[in-house]
Amino acid sequence: MDNGLLKKEMTCTHCASDMNLCKRKDISDSLQWKCPACLLTSSIRRSSIFEKSKLPLRKLMELVYYFGIDLQIYEVEKLSDISHVSVIEWFDQFRIVCKESLTNDPVLLGSNSEHLIEIDESLFGKKRKYHRGTGKQDTWVFGMVEKGSRKVILQIVEKRDRKTLLPIIQENVAEGAHINSDCWAAYNTLEKEGFVHKTVNHSKEFKAQDGTCTNEIEGIWGLAKLKIKSMKGVRHERIGDILNEFCYRYRYGFSNGDVFHKFLKDIAIFNEKK
Repeated sequence: MDNGLLKKEMTCTHCASDMNLCKRKDISDSLQWKCPACLLTSSIRRSSIFEKSKLPLRKLMELVYYFGIDLQIYEVEKLSDISHVSVIEWFDQFRIVCKESLTNDPVLLGSNSEHLIEIDESLFGKKRKYHRGTGKQDTWVFGMVEKGSRKVILQIVEKRDRKTLLPIIQENVAEGAHINSDCWAAYNTLEKEGFVHKTVNHSKEFKAQDGTCTNEIEGIWGLAKLKIKSMKGVRHERIGDILNEFCYRYRYGFSNGDVFHKFLKDIAIFNEKK
């Protein structure tokens, strides 16, 4: 309870009295809230992310820990003896927490004039042998990263044209920021829009003679696709949630203690809204 995963205080829904925490040997959670005035009882899971779950609290805490340290679903199944479906459902719920955290703490890339922004688009989807097939499950993702700060934004887009990408850049990148990109036509007007824009022609070189490159965003594409590949199959409609989780982990340090403790705090914030 001290970490905010469960409520430390509870008010009776019947008489509005402060409830007491009582031990119960005959229930799986071993504790429950009890109103001293009207004797109404309530689960210690009430008003928490775990409220409707039938899993034992110990198993739920294990899931929080395993997600926080970025274990794969098949690894969690072996360690916890929790069903495949339950692990997937809970990890999806935890990704909602990650998304809310990113939404509640937005970043403006390039607000520090010393930091360079790299932008690019990448195709996520199954590779088709000999380029056969319709590619209906392909997903285009637009990415922006601020070098030296671990601030990254990945957003699914329907198209890669100027009309689609320019508003995303203007919303998330500070005016006057330095932007590196490849020579994709959608970026041709960035100078006119108030940005300092340099390009590298990837059909000829990885780095321009003046040092312009997009190595960091290219590296992020590799990490993000490795994340999805390691999950051994991700449905098209879930890619956005996985990318939100990736941005969360990238921003707060990937699979280490920083991410885990940050995740605990964000669950507590999530619970406060319930």
